[in-house]
Amino acid sequence: MKRNTWILIAALISLSTPVFGADKTDVVIFVNGDRLTGELKSLKRGKLRFNTAATDTISIEWDDVAFLVSNQNIQVETEEGVRYLGRLATAATERNLVVETASGPVNLVAERVVLMTPIEGTRRERLDGDITAGYNFAQASSVEQIQLGLDASYRTENRKFSLAIDAVMTDSQDNESSRREAVSIDSVRFWKDHWLSGIVIRLDRNDELGLDLRTSIGGGGGRILKQTNSQSLELTGGLQVSRENVSGDESNEDTVEAFGSLTWDWFRYDTPELDLSTNFQVIPNLSDTGRVRAEVDITLKWEIVEDLFWQLSFYDSFDSDPITADAEKNDYGVNTSLGWEF
Repeated sequence: MKRNTWILIAALISLSTPVFGADKTDVVIFVNGDRLTGELKSLKRGKLRFNTAATDTISIEWDDVAFLVSNQNIQVETEEGVRYLGRLATAATERNLVVETASGPVNLVAERVVLMTPIEGTRRERLDGDITAGYNFAQASSVEQIQLGLDASYRTENRKFSLAIDAVMTDSQDNESSRREAVSIDSVRFWKDHWLSGIVIRLDRNDELGLDLRTSIGGGGGRILKQTNSQSLELTGGLQVSRENVSGDESNEDTVEAFGSLTWDWFRYDTPELDLSTNFQVIPNLSDTGRVRAEVDITLKWEIVEDLFWQLSFYDSFDSDPITADAEKNDYGVNTSLGWEF
């Protein structure tokens, strides 16, 4: 069937379907002419999530979509950080997107669209994340290591709430067992032109650095410097107050710190699917001049089958002046694990 015929079919569907329901009447037409009818769930990181009666929810590479029609109320965001709200009407040409906003139709080039979220979507559909678990054992040194992790986020029109938990437990015959644990809760507000602000609560434990518990509460802002369907670059900074409970005879310490963070994500959804995430954070202490902490996290995910992936991660925690006298200045390691996305 000719491509113009497919365009006509999509146009008739978009005009005849009621505006209010997400009733599986959205239409995806692929570059090769194939067609799916179902319900648009989201577009994120180069993947269009689409639900059909026959396949349940599937992931479609955004580059493979020629036309998309939806009578849902969709929030669409471009690479420049501009957001539009409305239903998706039929475009006149391939790889274009028409958003029927309250002030009139807006024609967008599909390559520059990076996010789409149905406003009527359920809370479950706004939740993304993954769970990881790993086990490593070296017989020569009798070192046993267990890693557990959880990374979850919930996105609304203008906000994102995140929860991250990471725990690494190491045991060996020659040394005492040690634990490295981190829990962070973030709330981010998105503004125009890729600006953002937010607050963060973080709990840390690190036996190698002599730290029983560090509780940090802070706030700040930043900007998304680059956001496409294959990568994102984000720069943030701010202030936080921290209380450090330490092992040994040293007293607990309350401090004020600044922080600056650079996060770069690169993702590819051609086979094999890859996801490389890097985060570098510098934390100068304003109460104890000269003391600087730093955190480096690099994670590579390689999808094995749908939603199941293998993960390789590297971390490094540095403290130029640990408040425990005999503590190490650096704690670093490499972990491998399996994970599941939800």
